[in-house]
Amino acid sequence: MAGSGNDRLSPRVAGWLAIAGSLVVAVVGGFLLANPPWSILGAFVLVAATIVLSVGTVWLHRRSWHEPWPPDATPSLQQQIRRLRVLSIVGSILWVGMIAAGVVAIVSQNGWRLLFVAFFLVTGLSNLSLNRRTLRLLQESRSEDGSASAAR
Repeated sequence: MAGSGNDRLSPRVAGWLAIAGSLVVAVVGGFLLANPPWSILGAFVLVAATIVLSVGTVWLHRRSWHEPWPPDATPSLQQQIRRLRVLSIVGSILWVGMIAAGVVAIVSQNGWRLLFVAFFLVTGLSNLSLNRRTLRLLQESRSEDGSASAAR
């Protein structure tokens, strides 16, 4: 037979229909929210519209109803290493910026700003050390994989 009833509507078409429907429902919810006796119902309608919009957006990314969800999108080892290197560079730049903001806080004698900057400096420093440790582990696993494949 040609196909069951579930195959008539592709996930992408269903996604676009769900998004369009959620926009209409959101407008209705907005009007309900503006009228005091119906405000609580309007809030619930807006929540429902948000949920349907999210589901429709997920459906847009599916090719068929039979494909597994979520798809396996595990990045390769090279992509992970590249991403960690970029994050380390960005973290270093932000860390230098926070040092500059700390100097401004010291010069302006603003204790709260200095405390705020110190918190972000400590957080950034811990992120940098975590990135370095993770990058080292990934590079070690890459070298082990390379030596294991070369031994074969």
